[in-house]
Amino acid sequence: MRPGASVRRSPLPAPKGNDCCMTRPGIVRALLFDLDGTLVDTETHTDRAIEAVAARYGVSNFSLPHTETRGRTWRHIADMIRAQTTVSIPAPQLAGELLALWNDATADVKTVPGAPQALRAAAACKLKIAIVSSSPLAVIQRLIAKLGAEALVDAGACVGGDGVRKGKPDPEGFLKAARALGVDPAEALVCEDSHAGLLAARAAGMRSLFVMCCASDIAGNSALATCSCTNYRTLPPGFWEQLADGTGDFAGRAFT
Repeated sequence: MRPGASVRRSPLPAPKGNDCCMTRPGIVRALLFDLDGTLVDTETHTDRAIEAVAARYGVSNFSLPHTETRGRTWRHIADMIRAQTTVSIPAPQLAGELLALWNDATADVKTVPGAPQALRAAAACKLKIAIVSSSPLAVIQRLIAKLGAEALVDAGACVGGDGVRKGKPDPEGFLKAARALGVDPAEALVCEDSHAGLLAARAAGMRSLFVMCCASDIAGNSALATCSCTNYRTLPPGFWEQLADGTGDFAGRAFT
């Protein structure tokens, strides 16, 4: 094959460990970013919203494991609260109350260190950018504005939890975004902080970057990802450029 030629690959089955397409260097044409905990530091507000809404209905000091909250839709969280407590109000109403409280708490949310700069650097390398979040589309739009990234993100490839039939760990959202950007799954790199999101990336046949600064279960989630970083400021110089031209093999590396 001539130097610089690109290869279009068919979608791959979920790889095991860091094998399959996840260990082979290859050109990346698109970045699919999660939002909460990956671009903006919102995950602690999720925990507080759950505790506050449960307390509103007489259940004190309630919490859920991070595997049931990180990367999950508010409807999923509402279903879990109803299953594990005496709260009996309809799940859609409960999900709406959780989201409303969370929206208030995240009005002045902080960005993940280096996230705005990473988006600009990736766009400068001609990488297509999508957001795939379990939050509703309206939340994605609000927080993209907070990042100052409206012009960098392909609006047609913003996929919220209200835009899919199945949320993460199902790959539907990532596959939908890849189609919107016109790229094959093997040409996409997912940036994620959650167990559910990393499982979804693997199921979609996509490589992944685990962003650790807001995450839990660092060892377990690192094992699911192609590579990892503490935050975007710890990535090596030229990271996005090397992804775009296929010269960087970052499989198994942790940038801390």
